Amino acid sequence: MSTDEKKIDATVSAEEVEKAKAEIAEEIEDETEVASGEFEVTKEEMSIIRAELACEFPDDYTYMSDAYVKSVASKPYSKDPTIRRPLEYTMEKLTHVMEWREQAGAPEMESLVHLANGPETATEAVENPDKLTKAKALVTSLNNASLYWHGVTKEGK
Repeated sequence: MSTDEKKIDATVSAEEVEKAKAEIAEEIEDETEVASGEFEVTKEEMSIIRAELACEFPDDYTYMSDAYVKSVASKPYSKDPTIRRPLEYTMEKLTHVMEWREQAGAPEMESLVHLANGPETATEAVENPDKLTKAKALVTSLNNASLYWHGVTKEGK
């Protein structure tokens, strides 16, 4: 057998190549398929939603992941489940979440945790003792780590 014949014997047949390509294409379709009960959201629509959030909440708009925004936008419309939520309705829902975060003080909570866990001699802690007190209260509530059971077990304990 010549070297060329050995190479031919080691190659994959055209049928095998086509079969492999079909399997790969099928896997790609499975990965990109939209979950049942959800609708597709285009990149342009995601850009529009992201831009509006950035305009309305410039300091906190990155809080929501693309996956979360897409999950909200891809749901069926409550008034007509055969169509996807309109962008306006999606923006209304996302805006309510962001407004709640703002009212609850969620965007500043991370900095409060850093303040409480830092030294009490830090400039910010010394200059603003009320903020330090608030930060320590927040950290205490987050670090409680207690479990409570109500009622009794089967053994009556």
